[in-house]
Amino acid sequence: MSQSFGRRTANQPSKPPLPAVSKFARPVVKPEATPSVDEELRQWKSTRRSTFPIRTLALVASLSFGIASFALPKEINEGVQYPLYALSLASLYAGLRRKR
Repeated sequence: MSQSFGRRTANQPSKPPLPAVSKFARPVVKPEATPSVDEELRQWKSTRRSTFPIRTLALVASLSFGIASFALPKEINEGVQYPLYALSLASLYAGLRRKR
């Protein structure tokens, strides 16, 4: 027997309703599946590590400040020469110092 589109026939049984699932139900967690506190701390610290290349940026900045002290016109360079040297030395120190 063919079914007409969009309509149910009288002799076709309806599907049973799906069982109700509470939205407050908790999943069952086995005690051995949870990591130890030390392992969680290690994982947290590994995700918090910065991947920003601060050493490379500091070395490039020191090079840029050093070049700027020579490349600026004489009128401007007289006023900013020593601050540029100080910035160059500070960024060189930050780039070359070791991480603790």
